[in-house]
Order: sequence, then structure tokens, then C-alpha cells
Amino acid sequence: MINIEAPNTYQAERKYIFSVIFAEFLGLEININFTDRQNISIQLDGDRQIVIPDGLFATPSADWLEVSSLPQQPLKNWDLSSTNLTALTVKSQIPIVYGADPARADFFAQSQNQIELGIDIFGSAFFMLTRYEEVVKPERDRVDRFPVTASLAYQEDFLDRPIVNEYVEILWACLIQLAPNLQRKVREFQVVVSHDVDEPFRYAFSNISRLIKRCAGDIYKRHSLPLATKSIQQWAQVKSGSFDVDPCNTFDSIMDISEKQNIKSAFYFIVDRPAGLLDCDYSIDHPLIRDLLRKIHQRGHEIGLHTSYLTYQNPDRTKQEFDLLKRVCLEEGIEQQHWGGRQHCLRWETPTTFQNWNDAGLDYDSTLSFAEKVGFRCGVCYEFSTFNLTTRKHLNLKEKPLIVMECTVLDDRYMNLGAEETLALQCILDLKNCCKTFQGEFTLLWHNNRFTDPREVEMYKQIIH
Repeated sequence: MINIEAPNTYQAERKYIFSVIFAEFLGLEININFTDRQNISIQLDGDRQIVIPDGLFATPSADWLEVSSLPQQPLKNWDLSSTNLTALTVKSQIPIVYGADPARADFFAQSQNQIELGIDIFGSAFFMLTRYEEVVKPERDRVDRFPVTASLAYQEDFLDRPIVNEYVEILWACLIQLAPNLQRKVREFQVVVSHDVDEPFRYAFSNISRLIKRCAGDIYKRHSLPLATKSIQQWAQVKSGSFDVDPCNTFDSIMDISEKQNIKSAFYFIVDRPAGLLDCDYSIDHPLIRDLLRKIHQRGHEIGLHTSYLTYQNPDRTKQEFDLLKRVCLEEGIEQQHWGGRQHCLRWETPTTFQNWNDAGLDYDSTLSFAEKVGFRCGVCYEFSTFNLTTRKHLNLKEKPLIVMECTVLDDRYMNLGAEETLALQCILDLKNCCKTFQGEFTLLWHNNRFTDPREVEMYKQIIH
């Protein structure tokens, strides 16, 4: 049992982050005591202890969730290689989100029974996992998302490294320096793939006017008359009942690829369309979609919820959509122990959307990535429990942070590496290998309607292999 003594302020927040880091991430039992002190003491057997400063949680209550509580930029960096710690990190230079000045002689001090570490590991991890800055900063993009450019990780150039994992590894290195017999949770690297079903069929629910619009795009945007001809032919075949020729009906191929790698794919379906075609053009009640749900379930893959465009601030609509999905699945004989999914277009409001999903009864969300740039929005490649910053409640909902969405890397509106296939592949593999370093989860979103380009399909196979 590890005993933790902490200042008696922000007790709900401290209990949450201690639980996530020690219990969920490391698998260690802890006992927490709140006392009248200015720092955190992690006490091991005998009189051995690790002393960590209070940073974020030393914020006066009047400044909580205010600009004045944000990390001071530019961040300072600590050179881990200057110590005798053997900690698993991406680089030896460690950004200090909250903590003491690394230039101070006592930033890292070690004796036989005590280690003083100047990183505010708990406040920094809390800042990243709860998406604290997204409540404080007002910046939003054209679809009301918090933009990557406003994030600390982007501004300080650590979006491509899971800084929370690195902090946990530094903490672990300190723990085993003082208690070499301590055992942590054994983890195994996993590739976790999901597919947002925005467009299950290109033509099954498409009318003639949309076909004309598509053909116009084939000719004037994609500069291909043969492609327009093919679109007309496929539309006619699908409308006559040959649904297998629909280019977006790639579900069997996706499941074949996953099964060869012993991976369970998760398919997230839109069940309502209050925003019209901005959501989708299909109904979850349609026989074609019901057949698809049954097929996915029968092959042992997962079905989940892709909440519609307007749900991110709407708890009632979130619950209604989840209830509808469960009703349709129950009618088709589909039962699952766990239910999760993702917000449409990655629209998210912290902490509102966490609470919406929690109250609707969903087990996990996997939305939290930036649309414009891949990486570690939450600073971690582990699933973790969530927290509502305004109600100060530890939620039942888990977050599986999304590391890579394919269109973020490939599309010209985002990173635009599609034309540079080698660069695109390497970008994704670097993040995958980073997750593997920490025995984490590499969460990958690849839409079913992107399995129409053989080059992208081949890239996908290389990534999940």
C-alpha cells in the first residue's frame, strides 16, 4: 500500500488524478490523506518518500478555470539524462507543464530514502486528461471545435508525444528506485481500429439529383469522364438491387483485414439526422442497415454510436440516439457488454460532452483527437476515466483517446500528406510505434468510404499489421 499525503485543497480533483495514475495506469493500491501541507508526499515502506511540488492545485480558488491558472509559456524543459533515472521517455528533454524551475539545484535531488522531483506530475496530468485548457480558452474553429493551434501541446511542440505517459514513467522510475520490489500492472500493446459509418452506401439512398451532382464532381473536380460514367453505371446497378457493387459497401473487406490480424473492428453508426445530409443519408431502421448490423455482430465485431452533428452540447439528444441504437440492436438480437463510439465531425465541448455520454449510459468515447493534426490531444495512449471540471465529479465514462484519423493525415484541408504516401505512412507509423513503446493503445479511425482507393487500403494494411 502506498500512502499519499496531499494538501487539503481540490480534494475531488486530487482523488481523481491519483486514482487514474496509480490505480488505472500503474495498478497500485493507494491510501490518500489530506493534510495542511504545501507539497505531495508519496510514502513507501519505512520512511522512504517521493516529494512532488504542487502546481496547478496550488491555484487560488478565484483563479480556477481562469487564464491566470494556465501554464506559463514558453515551457521550461528538464534534461532527464542529467540524472541516474532510467525512465521510458520519447526524448530526454521533458517539457514541464507545471512544476518548479529545472534550473534550480533542488529540482531533482536524491538520497537513500527520499527523492525530490520538481515536476508537478499530478497537476500536469490532470490538465491534459480533463482538457482543462479547452474550458479556459475561447478559441473555436468554424464548426465550433477547439482548434489544435490553441492547444499547449501544439504551441510547445509535444503533440506527437504522450507527455502523460512520460510523466508516469518518470514517477515509476522514482518509485522503484526507493522500492525495487514494487510491481506494476502488466500491459500489452494493442491496435484499436474503428470506422465511422458516415456513408455506408454511396448510391443506395442517393436520388438522381445527387447522382448528377456527383457526376459533375467527377468531371469538373476530379477531371475524369470515365469516372462519371462509372458512377452512373454503379448507381443503376445498386438501384436495381446489386448492393455489393456499391463502392462504400466495404464492410466485408474491412472485417476480413481485421480478422487476419486478430483485431475486432468497431463500426460507429449515425442513428438520427437532425442536421440533414450534414449527418448522413441513411436510416438506422432501414432493412439494409439492419442487415449490416447483424452481419457485423455475427462476425464478432463491435457496433457503436456515432452521435449526430448537433449532439455535442445536447444531453437529451445524445441519450435519445443511444436508446434508439440499442432498441434497433435488441430487435435484431444484438447484445453487447460494452457500448461506445464517437462524436460526428469530432465536435466536442469539454466537459459537456463527457457528461452527455456518461449520463446516456455509454461506456466509452473515442473522439478526442484534433481534426487538423494527429497526435496525443489528451497526452496519453491509455484508456482513462473522465472527470467533469464544472461539477467536480469523477465520471463512469472512459475515454479512449483517438490518435489518428486517416483524413487528418491524407486530406488537403488538414495535413495534406495524401500526395506524399511515404510521408503519410511514416507519420502514422511513428505514432503507432510511440504507443507501442508505452505498451499503450494505438487508436485508429479509418472510414469505410475510404476503402475505395487501393493505395489507401494498402496503407491501412501496413499500418495495422
